[in-house]
Amino acid sequence: MEGKNSFISNFLIPVGYAVLVYAIWEGIGFFASFVIGKITGNWGEAFNNTYVVMLLQEISVFLIMYVLFHKKVEFVRSGKSVVSPLSTFVMLIFPLIQIGDDLMTVLHGKRIFSLFSGKGIRFFVICCIACLSVGLLEEFVWRGIILNGFLSAWKDKRKGIYFAVLISSLCFGLCHYMNLLAGQDFLSTTKQVISAVCMGVFLSALYLQTNHLVFPILVHGLCNFSNFFMNEILGCH
Repeated sequence: MEGKNSFISNFLIPVGYAVLVYAIWEGIGFFASFVIGKITGNWGEAFNNTYVVMLLQEISVFLIMYVLFHKKVEFVRSGKSVVSPLSTFVMLIFPLIQIGDDLMTVLHGKRIFSLFSGKGIRFFVICCIACLSVGLLEEFVWRGIILNGFLSAWKDKRKGIYFAVLISSLCFGLCHYMNLLAGQDFLSTTKQVISAVCMGVFLSALYLQTNHLVFPILVHGLCNFSNFFMNEILGCH
């Protein structure tokens, strides 16, 4: 009986809490999208306005999530890190390769508009801010709330820390299957899920190594910016 209670308190409760947080996040996200969609009307039809709408949605959801969960989140962790600098450096290679590849494609590909035009400058500024807002919200939820929730439950054992990173990253990746509802094909979505799982592990390690949530937020935002930047400026949709 004691073993069963231990399993419930050590595993089912943290996982159930993570599922609840995710459900709340998605629910608030759908509500915010609906409200902002009504307010902005046809804003999304214009090039730059698409990212303005995205920025409004992400900030609105973040503010609500912050009010609900800010006491559970450690923006700056206390204590010693549990991930070696070498492992963080090795994992840093993957997002750097992605960003470098995207930038080279933009520089040498056939662009649909110039970055140095008025349209290009406006896009750069608005897209950068919008992408950082995405990084802020998603890192607040997945690393700030969910990963920290698992760490609180399993911190008494070293292997529990790695288990917390793995489970939170796996959940972070799998949630991208929601994109199927937006019409994205299964193969592309699966590739995105695998990439997100790997990225989740890296961002978790970065958070544990630096003890600051701001670093995963910046890296996450920059990687999103790199993708959006290439897609828009090259017309790769």
